[in-house]
Amino acid sequence: GAYGGVVTLYEGPNDILFYNNDTEYIVFQRHNDGNRATTRATTRTRSRATYTASEYTEQGEETMTPPDMLFANYVEDYVPVKSVEPVRFPITLQPLVFTYKIRYEFLEEDGGLQYVASARGALSGMAKSVIMETGETSEEGATLIYDDCEITDYGVRALVASFGIPDFPNDNYVARAAERKNGLSLELILRNGKLIQLDFDVTDQVQKQPHGGVIVVSGIQIKPEDGTQGTGAFDVDVNGWGDVVDVPLPL
Repeated sequence: GAYGGVVTLYEGPNDILFYNNDTEYIVFQRHNDGNRATTRATTRTRSRATYTASEYTEQGEETMTPPDMLFANYVEDYVPVKSVEPVRFPITLQPLVFTYKIRYEFLEEDGGLQYVASARGALSGMAKSVIMETGETSEEGATLIYDDCEITDYGVRALVASFGIPDFPNDNYVARAAERKNGLSLELILRNGKLIQLDFDVTDQVQKQPHGGVIVVSGIQIKPEDGTQGTGAFDVDVNGWGDVVDVPLPL
């Protein structure tokens, strides 16, 4: 239970998986992999109507919510000992979710940051799930959709939680890394209501940081014509609205 309780152990070897159970978005799944059963942690699917996958995103990649913080420890073949007094069983929970600090840097001069009202983003090519017993990530990739972006004096920043890159660790990681693409998207809602999506190839940065790190894209610029024109709903060049027609409404 979430608040403690008694767990029954059987005579002979026991396999025990410890993990924090206070997550919101993580989904736990049991899998039978050959001769053993494993537990996978994944997250919930989500979508954003305005998001469009870029050329840096694998075709058909699922869009998902970033996971919560998750820690675990797996003990294999633990043999309990009958005792009147409680037996201490010290363990250390290891992280299975890691954080990427993302910096979207605008040009210092004429970057157009003053036109931005809000921002959100997406990071593609990340692991869809993690095996909790071993810490290995799945081969399937997923795009993480996130909204919690902060506008700063240099641009936009975000903290994005992830299981890390797919299929990690493996014995041939360096040779296989180039086969995968990681795309970073920035969706800007300007003060005039216009929506702009910018896409960046961050494959090199992500592959060098399989378990969290810092991702930086720079040189971003919003053109004055985009930031000062009318809203996405109305065209500033529209002439008139036609004849006024009075329609009486019965009360």
